[in-house]
Amino acid sequence: MAIAATIFAFLALTGSACGAPLPADQAQDHIGEIATVQGRVNVRRTFDGETYLYVGGTGPTAPFSAYVSRWNAVKFQDVDHLDGKEVQITGRISTFRDKPEIFLTDPSQIAAK
Repeated sequence: MAIAATIFAFLALTGSACGAPLPADQAQDHIGEIATVQGRVNVRRTFDGETYLYVGGTGPTAPFSAYVSRWNAVKFQDVDHLDGKEVQITGRISTFRDKPEIFLTDPSQIAAK
């Protein structure tokens, strides 16, 4: 059963990568979907250990973001090297403060382009 769940999760994450990535400003139209969002990233860490990857802009005004909780931060120690680079982020698009966001749990969800 665990193997089937792992395979399903892998296919869900990689299946959207086969289609064209969404520009950051189009992520809002795909809330609830598993998709890949592409754009230039601005990485910001908070004092409490959270990390935000703002895509298509800088800070909270960016049209899309990806979030790493402090509990997952140990897996994303090298994320700072992506700052200013073009990236693709894959996962289920949800919302946070009325903006589209992907909650990151695994570094494989991010690919530098």
